[in-house]
Amino acid sequence: MFTWKILEVSAKDGVITHARYYVMATQDDKSVETEGNWYFDCPTVKVPFEQVTEEMVANWIESEAVKDGQCHITARLQEQLEALEDTVIPPWQPQVFTPGQ
Repeated sequence: MFTWKILEVSAKDGVITHARYYVMATQDDKSVETEGNWYFDCPTVKVPFEQVTEEMVANWIESEAVKDGQCHITARLQEQLEALEDTVIPPWQPQVFTPGQ
């Protein structure tokens, strides 16, 4: 599951031209996150500025970030989540005992 937050926006003449975003991906008990800036290619007034929601801006970023049929932001987070499956505690760190395992 991906959770988007829009941390700030820049606008010119009522048109959002830039957004700073944060995205967290979670799966079971694992999570990864990223933060970045998105500058819209061709900003246009899609809805009046006063009616823009955080969800709309996140959807605009996600739509513009599509490359080869998928959003590269969420695809990288998904790859990182999958890589966590192979992560183990190194032998030099304290080992955690889990009953039944």
